[in-house]
Amino acid sequence: MKPLRSKRSRAFTLLELLVVMGMVAALSFVFVGALGGGKGAALESGQALMANYLIATRTKSMTTGQSARLLINVEVAGTAQPARYLRYVVLQVHVDGVWQTTSDAYLPAGVFVLPGNFSVLPAGLFPNASGPWTKSDGSNLRSTALRANNIVFAMINGENIEQWASVSLAAAGTTASSGDLIVGSGRIRAPGSYGAGESPVELEHPDQVRGLSLSTYGVATLINRRESF
Repeated sequence: MKPLRSKRSRAFTLLELLVVMGMVAALSFVFVGALGGGKGAALESGQALMANYLIATRTKSMTTGQSARLLINVEVAGTAQPARYLRYVVLQVHVDGVWQTTSDAYLPAGVFVLPGNFSVLPAGLFPNASGPWTKSDGSNLRSTALRANNIVFAMINGENIEQWASVSLAAAGTTASSGDLIVGSGRIRAPGSYGAGESPVELEHPDQVRGLSLSTYGVATLINRRESF
């Protein structure tokens, strides 16, 4: 006689449901932006995607009790995949000493993450600026949550090791990478129009930006105007 097997289905936790809801919301914004057209709609979609990926990263860390991180591609040297630069984002969780990718996405076409206050930025990224793009307080308009000491090298869904800017969250959902994450309008430059080490992306105008402010508690607040940064 075969022993009876208890059939027990694993229920979703509230945090896991929030992750799913956040990702659905991000995709919804992307599709709405694509249907609505225009740079403003694309920027809104990019802003929503970044915000929801941060929510998902924080929720993953708290759900699993492990560190989680949001990676943004900042690889300039390898021009084999220029479409990744400042557009490709990856969510990873630290499990058994290894970073495991759980989801990834591209920002909408024509939308890119502004880099952090790195010591060196590639030529051609801000082609029409007479000086640095600035915030209302006169400081550089940059994604200050992305820091030079948080650059990691990893091979993710590709054949090459690339550079990634990392925003890490601890198991408690807190982060040492507080600051701004800004997206702006731009375009991918035509092949052959830029040299080795130059930016494959050209950003357009400092007023065409949206973003968010990330607190040390891992909570993101949307910012919709350049003057509000």
